[in-house]
Amino acid sequence: MKNIHTKYKVFLALCILVLGIILFFLGSLFLQKKDIEIKNKTQITKPMVTTQKKIEIFETLENNESNFALKDEKLEFLDKNISEILNLNNNTQENKIKNDDINLSTEQNSSNNIQLENIKQISKIDENLTKQINNEQNLTSQQVKKQLHQTKPNKPSLAIIIDDMASHTHVDMLKKTNLKLIPSFFPPDKRHPYTAELAKDFEFFMVHLPLAAIKYDKAELNTLEPKDSKEVIFKRIAYIKKHFPNLKFINNHTGSLFTADEIAMKNLFDAFLKNDFIFVDSRTIGNSKAPKLAKQYHQPYIARDVFLDNEDNIEYIKKQIMQVVNEAKAKGFAIAIAHPRKNTFEALVQSKELLNSVELVYLNEIYK
Repeated sequence: MKNIHTKYKVFLALCILVLGIILFFLGSLFLQKKDIEIKNKTQITKPMVTTQKKIEIFETLENNESNFALKDEKLEFLDKNISEILNLNNNTQENKIKNDDINLSTEQNSSNNIQLENIKQISKIDENLTKQINNEQNLTSQQVKKQLHQTKPNKPSLAIIIDDMASHTHVDMLKKTNLKLIPSFFPPDKRHPYTAELAKDFEFFMVHLPLAAIKYDKAELNTLEPKDSKEVIFKRIAYIKKHFPNLKFINNHTGSLFTADEIAMKNLFDAFLKNDFIFVDSRTIGNSKAPKLAKQYHQPYIARDVFLDNEDNIEYIKKQIMQVVNEAKAKGFAIAIAHPRKNTFEALVQSKELLNSVELVYLNEIYK
């Protein structure tokens, strides 16, 4: 009987112990749940503490497994319920984490889109600003160029043609002046056979074509006459083209008779047109037909303004140079004609300071 009471007391003690453990466990679980809820409000964490408590309880129960079979069965049942609760809690937290991740990802995508739009807008603004700056710089550059062009002094132009060029001596005298003069060579013939070769030494040159005069001491060879046929005139001009393939401008040597004849001049202009030449009127007579025909052929009328050396005297020539410079200043452009003589070149050299007040030019700089 005494043994029965002892067993009963032991059993009762075990029941109280088990009940205490269960209450302690449930209390711990309740407190952990509250703690998890509080932590979820501030941040998301994994339920590491609950898992650690579960492991500690299991270790305690396993130590008493051999003595408390009933307790083990009840704990096993309780463990299943707790596991289900924990799994449910874990799933809830994982879903919450996933939802938070989704929401965060959505917010990030939205933020990225907003940032991308802002970047595009900033880039567009920067591009427009760059274009505006470039336009302002181009405008400023154009204004500066325009101002420079306007402030640059425009000198009047003067072309000085040296007629009767025919020899090496003529070429040497002209070059020694170091002035921008225009040599006008006779067509090659027996009297001056090297003119075509001499012309090659010059950047720009002309041909001095002999035309019939009313009166002269001695005519040049192959001088064209008003009575010459169109075929003769064309052949003569073709000969010049052959020897001076780069030639553009031709002026007349003498020619007071020829240039006053309209039919003869028309034949000459036809030959010039075929060979792409332009006639420069030396104005050896007042009633030259060159102005009329130049207008008919839609060519510029180019004519001499001043003869520099009708007298072979340095002082006279310098006065003539002064006259043509004044004409260039008055009209903007003038043409002078002189000849390859010692006094002529000397007068030109002595007048360099005066000539610096104008721009010495070639005819192709004025008539293109």
